[in-house]
Amino acid sequence: MKRFLSLLALVVLPAFTWSADASMQPSQGYADKMKSCMCMTPTSPRDETMLARTDIGVDFARLPRRLVKRERLYDLYSINTIQPIWRADDMHNTFMGFGGIGTTRWRKAAWNLGLGYRHLTASADNMFGIGVAYRQMDLRHLHFRGPQAYIEWLTQYTTLTLGRAWYNHMHVTDHAAHHFLHHHKSRCEATSLDLGFQLPGLPWTQAYLGRTWFGEKIGRKAFKGFKGNTFAKLDYGLRLNLLGCLALEGGYLGGWGNGSFVRLVLSFGRPAFNEYTLADGILGNEVFTPRDLKNYSLAPVMRERIDTIAQIK
Repeated sequence: MKRFLSLLALVVLPAFTWSADASMQPSQGYADKMKSCMCMTPTSPRDETMLARTDIGVDFARLPRRLVKRERLYDLYSINTIQPIWRADDMHNTFMGFGGIGTTRWRKAAWNLGLGYRHLTASADNMFGIGVAYRQMDLRHLHFRGPQAYIEWLTQYTTLTLGRAWYNHMHVTDHAAHHFLHHHKSRCEATSLDLGFQLPGLPWTQAYLGRTWFGEKIGRKAFKGFKGNTFAKLDYGLRLNLLGCLALEGGYLGGWGNGSFVRLVLSFGRPAFNEYTLADGILGNEVFTPRDLKNYSLAPVMRERIDTIAQIK
């Protein structure tokens, strides 16, 4: 959380300054040119480029305590993209492909690849999606791989995603005193449910609440004797769209204070789903600002980025 606050201070202050300057000088051509250069002009889904749907992510994270006792901190550097395979002219039907590659500071590899479909209803106030993916990640003492599937429901105010994953999981224990490595292999089936929503009055924010249930060995062992309030088991996340091409994310996996992460996301342009940013204005005109779902036909799928490990918490 300290890293999240530090990064937030570094990138929010310039955005606040720009927001104030832009509001005081709305008619100056120089300000308009700077907006365009800094990806601060909203983009329509028809004008969105391939590069705008591609981003670089830098993660500083801590693995949940239930997975490893040592070497729990890790950094992950990744690139993610989501691109249309086919999209109808009216934006109501979209077939898409998404994927990502990454590496950790231990030079371990990570990658994922997936396909999905989204349908926007005729009234344009609901969108439904379905998809499948395959993911592999190698951390220093933790390796997992396997397929996953998801369904999603997007409204003008919320995003609800239900996912299912089937992982082969291997945890390596380093017995330094005896100079050997012990490999623990198991199957892990996980079901996740996530809700995303806008914070009141702040259309450039997106908060997340999620929960993962485990159905096989690693899940039963992990939650045996786990007592307490249900909220202690939730995943918590927050995304801040600071500029059109810059966002900051952070949160916890598996309970408040457990498995903390902070992620800086830099896009190669302004994606259409970044409808609102801090630099556009601090407060919205309504308590909850409705979003245009056509802008989300090619938005990243929750938990399907290569730098998201919540499903193995």
